[in-house]
Amino acid sequence: MHDQGGQAKQFWHYGFLAVVIVISLSIKIIHEGALPYWLDEGYTAWFAKLSFREIWFWLPEVEAHPPLYYSLVKLWGLIEADDTGLWHRSLSIILSFLLVVCSYFSTKNTASYLQTEGNGAALFNSVLICFSPVLVWYSIEARPYILLFLTYSLAILGLVSIFSDDDRSTLKGWAIFAVGTLLTNWSHHLGGIFTAVLFLSLAAHWALELKFRRGFLLKLLLCFVLVLALSTPLIIQIARQVIHWEASSWVAEPTITSFTQIMRRIFGFGYTDKLIDTAFGPYTIIHTGRLVLGLATALLSVALVLFGLYQIIRRKAYSLACFFLLSCFAVPVVSFAISLLGPNIFLERTLLPGLIPYFMLLSLAIEFLRSRLLRNIIKIFYVAVLLVGLVAMLRSGEKEPWDEIMASLATQTRGNDVVLLMPNDLYLPSSLYIFDPDLAERIKSVPAKYPAVKYSNFYPDGFPAVPGVRAEDAQVIRDLVDGKDRVFLVTRQPALFDPKGVTRRTLGEQFTPAEEQVWDNIRVERFDRN
Repeated sequence: MHDQGGQAKQFWHYGFLAVVIVISLSIKIIHEGALPYWLDEGYTAWFAKLSFREIWFWLPEVEAHPPLYYSLVKLWGLIEADDTGLWHRSLSIILSFLLVVCSYFSTKNTASYLQTEGNGAALFNSVLICFSPVLVWYSIEARPYILLFLTYSLAILGLVSIFSDDDRSTLKGWAIFAVGTLLTNWSHHLGGIFTAVLFLSLAAHWALELKFRRGFLLKLLLCFVLVLALSTPLIIQIARQVIHWEASSWVAEPTITSFTQIMRRIFGFGYTDKLIDTAFGPYTIIHTGRLVLGLATALLSVALVLFGLYQIIRRKAYSLACFFLLSCFAVPVVSFAISLLGPNIFLERTLLPGLIPYFMLLSLAIEFLRSRLLRNIIKIFYVAVLLVGLVAMLRSGEKEPWDEIMASLATQTRGNDVVLLMPNDLYLPSSLYIFDPDLAERIKSVPAKYPAVKYSNFYPDGFPAVPGVRAEDAQVIRDLVDGKDRVFLVTRQPALFDPKGVTRRTLGEQFTPAEEQVWDNIRVERFDRN
């Protein structure tokens, strides 16, 4: 009877897990094509058309991300055999499914290592991974972040396996760890921060729990040297790119205030309440409710994390406690320091992989609570918060509606008009929604067609493929509009890419501003000939 009861419990456990995954995948599949590609996804679509040789040996000169993701996208396109050009997001959905599976086993193995029941923690961690708005967003976006989340989760799975092995003869954990850390490095140029945390955690395990055991140290050093050697080409790429990146004014330098807000958004479930005002209306009651919800969720999460760390330390799993402290708290501080002392980085995007260990710790902390009723109440609260945030994100998460923008231009432009795109990389997402060959002929990039490598030395975004507009580019603009009846100027961040207003000043020599339309951060202005 006991065996039958256990089997029934396992059946319901895996059945519920399957339902959670199916619902999550259904949401992603339904919304995969609902939101138009934006600028960054336009890059992915364009890069996927390159050869593998170009992706690995030319692309790192003009792109901030390593070539691994784009190689997978290209390979995935060959598998899908879809010639529409808008299939890239389906790879992200597949990766998000693998992320759920990997995180499930990481959490379950961690609970086993702590000698506590792991089904509840693993299941709830899967719910957090499946329905966290920001993770769902990157699961339907054709960008490499979801790959970084997956590879980091795989490395964590290897780390926990090593902890559990206690330096016995099995090499499974070390193999998973080595592959996970190597892929983490190649998934993002800042992946090395996360792999450093993992190696430091193993060093802490060697010192605190294995008492400097020689055999473990040899394995650790061998693994480190192997990962470092295979990451050397990537390190060289990063060193070359930092030169341009440091001169860029693209990313604002963080302050203590902005850093605190970013931390609240990520680890206080702030991404969940971020778009509620936009989605449900700028009403006072909604705004107040959002603030109260965000504060309550943040305070509860902090309390649970501290409780979870206390329970882990009580169980004398000191190396595991070090890992959670480093991954959840040290990584943000280090990333903040990098932005202050070196090139500025996108802290919000960079710190998002920290959600993977954070959700693990949160799920374990809830299971440490003795009261089953209290555990269920907290889980229901979190699920409700996530669902509200998910609905808000799906309703208001659109970034740049290039389908609408290009459809509008297709109806407004005539034969002797010209459409100027500034900066030049706006052609990448817009080209996905150009269905009229005549419109395609009218579109020109300012100051030069992407990728304008070696065109100038003014790189506002840090890379030579997208130069900004200089005073000497005025003649280029005159040549593009010479003899045209009207000019449609499409801009994104003009203050960054044309800080001296060369484009508008040059157009003012022959044309008069007539009309403008604004789509979020994309502005379309029409100029009529004087």
